Amino acid sequence: MSHHIYTTPGFLVNSRPSSEAGKFFLVFTRDLGMVPATAQGVRLVQSKLRYHTQDYSYSLFSFVRGKEVWRMIGATELLQEKGGEFIEDKENKKLYVRILSLLKRLLPGEEKNEKLFEVVSMLYAFLNKEKASENRELIEIATVLRILHHLGYIREKTPFESVLQSTTLNPVVIEEIKKHKTYALKEINNALKESQL
Repeated sequence: MSHHIYTTPGFLVNSRPSSEAGKFFLVFTRDLGMVPATAQGVRLVQSKLRYHTQDYSYSLFSFVRGKEVWRMIGATELLQEKGGEFIEDKENKKLYVRILSLLKRLLPGEEKNEKLFEVVSMLYAFLNKEKASENRELIEIATVLRILHHLGYIREKTPFESVLQSTTLNPVVIEEIKKHKTYALKEINNALKESQL
């Protein structure tokens, strides 16, 4: 019996050892949502998957559905598509890891959400190109607001509605968040309380 192979871009949220040389992964994907997956032999030196399954990597993953969890059968890094190397700036990388941790906390599981994936992809591309800056906090606020909005925790009618409707990160978005920073932080705190996570 042949298994259907699902191939989709994704962000490797985290991993842990599983079985003798295997690993268990949590991958936020564009087409399948948050996917729990295992890969056998991935910790062996000769494993082809080994180099493309580092925590926080952005890759093109291939999965087949197993009895209980997905099985990861392929991974190819997508660095070039997003403009270069993995995020090198330390502070930018910390921000990116915090966003992936928030997704791990908030996402219920396998539920496709392309808009949400686009928000994270835009952040990844932006942090890859931009050096550390004084706007980092505002970029994080904008991204968290968008995540909470796409998960239904933030209502439409807010002073920064234009920020919620877009996925791009640019000076206009940063300025909008700067103007309404106090209100934005209050909305985030209320939404996180409401999520009870």
